[in-house]
Amino acid sequence: MMLDERVFSERLRIDNQKTFLKMIEDYEKSIAPSMRAQGFKRINQKERTVIFSFGEMTFSRSRWKKGDTVRIPVDEKLGLEPRSRFSQELLYQITRLSNYMPYRKVVEVMELLKSIYITKNTVQHALDVAGHLLEDKADYDSLSADRSADRPSKIKAERLYIEGDGVWVKQSTPNKQGKSVELSHFVVHTGSKKGKRNILKDKFEVVSTHYHQAKDKLLELIMERFEITPETVIVTNSDGGKGYSPNLFKELVSGFRPKEHFHFWDAFHVNQAIKTQLRPFPSELIKQAFQALKNRDKSQLKTVLDTAESLIDSDEKLATFQRFGRQLLRNFKYTESPEAFGLSSSGIGIMESQHRKITYRMKNRGMYWSKKGADTMSQTILLSHSEELRDLFFGEWRQSYQKIKDQESNLLGQFCDVQSFYTLPRLKRPNVKPKYGVSLIEERN
Repeated sequence: MMLDERVFSERLRIDNQKTFLKMIEDYEKSIAPSMRAQGFKRINQKERTVIFSFGEMTFSRSRWKKGDTVRIPVDEKLGLEPRSRFSQELLYQITRLSNYMPYRKVVEVMELLKSIYITKNTVQHALDVAGHLLEDKADYDSLSADRSADRPSKIKAERLYIEGDGVWVKQSTPNKQGKSVELSHFVVHTGSKKGKRNILKDKFEVVSTHYHQAKDKLLELIMERFEITPETVIVTNSDGGKGYSPNLFKELVSGFRPKEHFHFWDAFHVNQAIKTQLRPFPSELIKQAFQALKNRDKSQLKTVLDTAESLIDSDEKLATFQRFGRQLLRNFKYTESPEAFGLSSSGIGIMESQHRKITYRMKNRGMYWSKKGADTMSQTILLSHSEELRDLFFGEWRQSYQKIKDQESNLLGQFCDVQSFYTLPRLKRPNVKPKYGVSLIEERN
């Protein structure tokens, strides 16, 4: 009779549960002498049920107390947050899966592969935890005074490539159904290397539903990770949309004072726009337009646009076409090919392919997002693809951040004690004797 792997897996699961409970029991015995040596007293033992990445477990553990401090060594050993029903490892795995599939599919996969029964709300909870961690990580990066010691050495960039564009996803905010929210997405790298597929070197990405936050984070990232010298050449590329204009990139780059700055209007978007706008007209006009771009003949391009404009009989269509024509002529100099400046096209115009990991998960298929949800999902997707998502959940930064917060809390507590001391009612103030003839407390009238 053929082996039923499901039965065998269930036996393994039961054995794993016994092993886990034995591990908890042994750890309780081993940690007790150390806790007593530190002055803690065991006050009671309580049960707790937690869903781990290997299944749901109910176990008993001791609580210890010294003064006002209460510790639960087993919970600390397992990395369990207070009152949480899920382990951090499980939440990490759920978040990772949610970067590739809808919430309901995550539920099905966990049940099929791990025999762990969760709900769609559990997946949402995991993303909420990831969202809080992203906020804490951003706060840590701005607060940590000693992070420079652990920061990797800067990348010396002979050429630095920067691209930016927006991704629109449907929004589910109340009273805004049918509207969209924009994810501002920037990519910076030092070029591409050939392989089976071209790979961008030293690539970093930034995404946010807040455009200015994304731009500020991009600038911080460049300053922290790259060494810009007077010999560095910076190449920027965009579709010229709102927030991604040539002037924006000029302003962004000017502070670094590179040797040269080249900006290009993304060739894919230029070609697509010309084909779309000239499609209703004779095909010869499209050929002439591309020929004008190739020959760098702005007057010929203007002739093509004037000819097409004369064939339009609708005021609304005319206004749209004229707007396109003005933009094309105004930014004509940015349609030059990189090769004309001694640059390779490789590594330029990569934005659409970089969008794909986000759009594949977040667009179409009837998906709607809150602004906060879109932020969390897009940022965790980037972390998954750069293999940094695990560090968000388990990195050493969390311990360092907790130390900083504890220090802040202690300082705040001391400040509050001083404030309350000086604001006590006169009759309730302690009797402090003057020192060296000067009263330590200024009396109220």
